[in-house]
Amino acid sequence: MKEYIVKMDEAYRNKHYPKGSFFEKAAGANKRGNITLAVMAALVSVLLGALMVFLIGLTRDHSAQGDGESVKIGLIFIAVTAVLLLLCVFGFVVAVRHLKDGAEEVMKKAAKNSGLTEEDMREFERQALQSDSYVLCLAGKVSAAMSGQKDGILTRDYIWLGDYRSCILKRADIVGASLYHWYYYVNKKRVRSLSLAVLSGKDVLSSVEATEEAGRELMKTLAEAHPSIQVHDGILEEGKEFDAWRKELSGGVKNEK
Repeated sequence: MKEYIVKMDEAYRNKHYPKGSFFEKAAGANKRGNITLAVMAALVSVLLGALMVFLIGLTRDHSAQGDGESVKIGLIFIAVTAVLLLLCVFGFVVAVRHLKDGAEEVMKKAAKNSGLTEEDMREFERQALQSDSYVLCLAGKVSAAMSGQKDGILTRDYIWLGDYRSCILKRADIVGASLYHWYYYVNKKRVRSLSLAVLSGKDVLSSVEATEEAGRELMKTLAEAHPSIQVHDGILEEGKEFDAWRKELSGGVKNEK
């Protein structure tokens, strides 16, 4: 196998999982993310609060002058600012509430995201750092660093592509895999990106950015072990084409997790 699908070894385990636990590391990353969110939400809330005070004062001044049109505009801006402030406060509260989430809580969330049981999560963790597992480096190093994508893990029975939600799939449950294009905008310019999607029969989808070579090699590896997996030869386009592929393979099952 090439450099994007490599054997798990002691050096990698010691560097990336010093506590010997997948979910302990995930909990640490979750805590750092919540701290960042809490700080940002708090700062923006303070700014929005100051803006609201200013707008209220300004609107009162126009009201005292009998400028009804300006008052209406002021009330609109106050309402918009209030909504944004409430969203920031909500984000702050959620982040603080989850600051103390440990490995057990993160594991429960991963089970829900994955449509699997907590026992499956424990079995994945048991297999993840063993010497017969593989590390998946699906995106280029620069792209992975910019998007915050982690190295994935392929075990005997499970796969985690490296997504931030820790969506873990049973290899035996996978019904299809495909590369697909999705689009985003940078300075009003439409930019195309390539990702790999792996789908279970329960319509649980795991997706991460990937190079074409890495994605095709992983799909080949999965299909060799489980020939029932339908590997799409081309590259799907996000939207109707991708949704039709997903619906066809999952049999129309709707996953609410």
